[in-house]
Amino acid sequence: MDDWNKRPRISTDYAYRGIDASVLENRHLRVMVLQGKGGDILEFRDKRTDVDVLWHADHEWSPPPSVLQGAEPSWDEHYPGGWQVNLPVAAGPLEFPGGTYEHHGETALVPWEASIARDDETAVTLELTTDLRQYPFSITRELTLPADAARLEIQESVTNEGAFELEYAWQQHLTLGQPLIGPQAHLDVPAEKGYVEDYDPGNEYNRLESGATFEWPEAPAADGGTVDLERFPSTDARHNDMAYLRGFEEGWYAVTNPELDLGFGIHWPADLFESLWYWQPFGGVEAAPFWGRNYTAGLEPTTSHPGHSYPDAQRENGTMKTLGPGETVETSFVATTFGGEDRVERVGPDGTVETR
Repeated sequence: MDDWNKRPRISTDYAYRGIDASVLENRHLRVMVLQGKGGDILEFRDKRTDVDVLWHADHEWSPPPSVLQGAEPSWDEHYPGGWQVNLPVAAGPLEFPGGTYEHHGETALVPWEASIARDDETAVTLELTTDLRQYPFSITRELTLPADAARLEIQESVTNEGAFELEYAWQQHLTLGQPLIGPQAHLDVPAEKGYVEDYDPGNEYNRLESGATFEWPEAPAADGGTVDLERFPSTDARHNDMAYLRGFEEGWYAVTNPELDLGFGIHWPADLFESLWYWQPFGGVEAAPFWGRNYTAGLEPTTSHPGHSYPDAQRENGTMKTLGPGETVETSFVATTFGGEDRVERVGPDGTVETR
């Protein structure tokens, strides 16, 4: 008989706020996935410290309707925090023959089918599948939790089931929250450079200079100084910024909090996900549904950039991707928690964390 306390466990029979959910766990991690709402990862809990590294929305949110009718519902209205897959749009909007995608597309607004693909002593795997309604894209995610490691291995594929080539953007909308992030934590990422969003006139809460380009990690500040983006501001800050990090030879980042003896790291393929969007809503989002209540670091591997002027800017800079009829694109990620106080030199494709 298997030792229940040693083997990994998986179930698709949970519910969260009335939404169908699945749980994968071992002695190191507990991961909760909402197959009933976008396949969102809504818990990534390090069991050693009992800390969920993800951010959870401070605003009220509701699940999308089970059958989408008419115009797309607001992505933010149904945003619980955590980790979403956004397809076929990152930001937006995107108009196409017969329809329009608004903010972040469709994948996070539709239910996914969940099934257990593996359940043995060495690992468990949750398979998630969905078909979009406006784009002929079928999407599969496989989430694997090994028996004795604090890492989640993710395989994703997208297939164009239609007869025409289609443009797309693909994003891992991953947001980290307190207590992992804060002034005592630091961010390590091997970006070479970045640039700041072009802000609308009258924006009051940006600490970064609008439209500035920079070499990582020092970004020009709106007040004429510089901001070290490897550090996080105070928890009572009123900042709201967006930066796009580029120049990756290898895609990874790590956030380490020495006071918690805890870090989170992720590795992704930089040849496909060539930019890292750094959303910085540190108490300064003066808009619904946030209204200054969220302190979070959105560190989001994305195939295209920027988030504004969509899709013309992405076509112009060559980051808009296309998928031909019957074509499939596949990718993989690994996310992990780890202990320690040291700065991180690298997160490898197997989740190994190398410190400086």
